[in-house]
Amino acid sequence: MGLKGVVLMGGQSSRMGQDKSQLLFSHRYNSAEGRITQTKNRQTLAELAHSKLKCYVDDVHFSINKSQAELDLENTIVDEYEEEGPLSGIISALKATQASIVVLGVDMPLVTKQSIKSLIQQRNWDLLTTTFYNNRSNTWEPMLSIWEFETLPCLEAYFDNGGRSIQKFLNQFGNQRVPISNPEEFTNVNTMEDFKTISLS
Repeated sequence: MGLKGVVLMGGQSSRMGQDKSQLLFSHRYNSAEGRITQTKNRQTLAELAHSKLKCYVDDVHFSINKSQAELDLENTIVDEYEEEGPLSGIISALKATQASIVVLGVDMPLVTKQSIKSLIQQRNWDLLTTTFYNNRSNTWEPMLSIWEFETLPCLEAYFDNGGRSIQKFLNQFGNQRVPISNPEEFTNVNTMEDFKTISLS
């Protein structure tokens, strides 16, 4: 396949008050009458993201911060930089895997396997990234995206010059835009209130 999966989970979870990657999430299925007919076994958000990526990549890695080493996860990549945002996690992952990567943020539990499949199907090998784009807000959704290994030199130069905004980086370079069919999939879980709302939906 030529792609590695990376679950980005190295953030500080400061607004959550606890490590969001370890929150337990249940899938619930509704019948045509609107009744809940089945509840799937609960998974942590990290396990959930891993299970979605593994169908489409050679292997899956967890991008973590130093304090998350105690979680005893397999295939971890420790972020080289402390508290520098998701760009540093992507840089660390590209350097560690020496391969192109599919990134999925751990705090987006509503992302579907179909969206991951669609992203890979629309991959443009000649551009730096293949990234979902929200035409309504004119913003990228980089927490589900493909980063070609050849992106690394540009990314490191941008980072070394003080750049931390993924939006600004993506706007500066040529990237494959993938239209979003369901914006709700890209809802981020940043607070416990967010998590409770998504869990009840």
